[in-house]
Amino acid sequence: MATTLEGYRYVCDLADLPARGKKAIHLDDVKLLLIACDSGLYALEDRDPQTGGSLATGEVIDCVLTSPNTGARYNLTTGRYIGGGLSPLSSHWLPMWHVRVVEDRVYVSRTG
Repeated sequence: MATTLEGYRYVCDLADLPARGKKAIHLDDVKLLLIACDSGLYALEDRDPQTGGSLATGEVIDCVLTSPNTGARYNLTTGRYIGGGLSPLSSHWLPMWHVRVVEDRVYVSRTG
């Protein structure tokens, strides 16, 4: 099985993911969180921009992730901070990764 695809890295099979929910994975030295929701599949670094803590137990509703550490809310389609949390600064963004699914295999890339 190929582990690369045009700059992307294979991380799991689509069947390994819940239809809606989260899966934590490690890619080299980076801890990633794959999130499946109604509008698609998203990959982000499992690191809260405000505290550095894990986001793995955060609640996802309508493709908005709420940080379990601070209550900050993030739009998963853009990674954009949309309110709540410890800081009113809109500069807190999720470190999102690009996702491609090819032949039921999930690939990610930092740069896309």
